[in-house]
Amino acid sequence: MQITSQGGSVVLDYYPTKNWNNDIFPDSYLRILTFRGATMNKRIVTSKIRDMEVIDRVDNYDYVVTDNHKNRPQYSSLSIETALNKLSLSEV
Repeated sequence: MQITSQGGSVVLDYYPTKNWNNDIFPDSYLRILTFRGATMNKRIVTSKIRDMEVIDRVDNYDYVVTDNHKNRPQYSSLSIETALNKLSLSEV
C-alpha cells in the first residue's frame, strides 16, 4: 500500500516482506518513508501498526491511498521482534 500527502512531498510505502526462500511473513511489512523523493527511513512494522498509521493519516491529515503493493513482497532479514528491539521508547 502507498499513501501520499496532499502536496505529494511525503510518501509512505508498505510492502509485504519475505525471506530468501520466498516465504511471505503474514504480519510483517517494510515501511518506507520518503520526503521529496529522498528515503528518510525504513523499518519493519506489523499489520496492526500499518493499519493504524494509514487510518490516522487518511482521516486526520488528508493523505490519499495512491498504490497497492500487495503483490510486490520485498526481501527482509529482519523480524518484527528484531526491529522492535532496536527501537527506542520514543519510537514505539
